[in-house]
Amino acid sequence: MPTTRVDVADVTDLDDLVRLETGLFAEDAGAHDALVDVGWPEQHARDDFIRLMSNEAALVLVARHDGRVSGHLVGYVGGPSPTRFGRRTAEIRSLYVDEDVRSSGLGQLLVRDFTAWAQTQAAAAVAVTAYTANRSARAFYEKLGFAEQSVVLRIALD
Repeated sequence: MPTTRVDVADVTDLDDLVRLETGLFAEDAGAHDALVDVGWPEQHARDDFIRLMSNEAALVLVARHDGRVSGHLVGYVGGPSPTRFGRRTAEIRSLYVDEDVRSSGLGQLLVRDFTAWAQTQAAAAVAVTAYTANRSARAFYEKLGFAEQSVVLRIALD
């Protein structure tokens, strides 16, 4: 029987985090947004993850499936917003699970642990952005209780 667990990431997870973020950029943004630099993770993700791991307002999680890092979630909580009754919102910046273990529950575990952390940070809500065309991501989040709140409209200028 496979074992799964979620841990707070540390520097020993950096290679896997860069690999996962590279996969996310290639598979998601690379397919849905021509303005995204899909080479960014290979050049900058390592330093970005180190910065995030030392930020108390951020959380970097890894999901292990049979001992192998097979997923990650990066999120943070913002400061109290005066336009939202002084409440804080947590945001999932990125979530990715290796294709061979999707539908195993790792993504749900990552979101569950992030949501629990967000509550300890006095967040009133958790938000995530998904590309309109990424139907599987949208269905995943909707299954977990997320609902559309706003839509971003954009026009390319070049």
